[in-house]
Amino acid sequence: MKSIFFLLLAICTLFTASFNQAQAGIFNIPEFVEYRNWAIGIEPEVTLTNGGGFATNLKFSYGVTPLSNVLFTLGDGSGARKFRIGAGYTFDFIPDLDGQFGAGLAFQAYLYRLRNDANQTELSVSPYIHKTFTTEAGLKFDPYASIPLGMKFNSGNYTNYFQLALGTAYKMTEHVAYNAELGINLKDTDSYISVGATYKR
Repeated sequence: MKSIFFLLLAICTLFTASFNQAQAGIFNIPEFVEYRNWAIGIEPEVTLTNGGGFATNLKFSYGVTPLSNVLFTLGDGSGARKFRIGAGYTFDFIPDLDGQFGAGLAFQAYLYRLRNDANQTELSVSPYIHKTFTTEAGLKFDPYASIPLGMKFNSGNYTNYFQLALGTAYKMTEHVAYNAELGINLKDTDSYISVGATYKR
């Protein structure tokens, strides 16, 4: 029943988007980087709403404390949002351990160059949960869920937004993981699909 509800929600939101939508992806945020270590990831992304589009994001994370990471993003796209640059801070207040889910908060700020050459600033907070598990075949997955919410500022106007992000990381090795993510528009955001890879030191 739940899967039917989310499928209907996704289909409906594909046809209700307006211009200059926001987006707050999660990608490798739940993959916590240990203190003084770093990770770099590449995230190709397909936007499903607002005329569609394709983008590629380069993401860098660094462990600034035993409980937090800083994030930097640089990318470009062909849809409504073209060039983008962003930064963020994550606080991983519940570690992913045996018998419990991991949970944290991500604070992000993005500047986008839009299709009409205007700028759009987006500020968001994204609570997330995740849990690593290993299959009988020895494959290691880390599924996650988040509801990013925030505000977008464009041409002197501002609007609040939120969306649902669902995804998983497939951990190839201790240092390499592949990601797949679906973003669903809940209010004034774009729906999207992204995949990618992350190298963690």
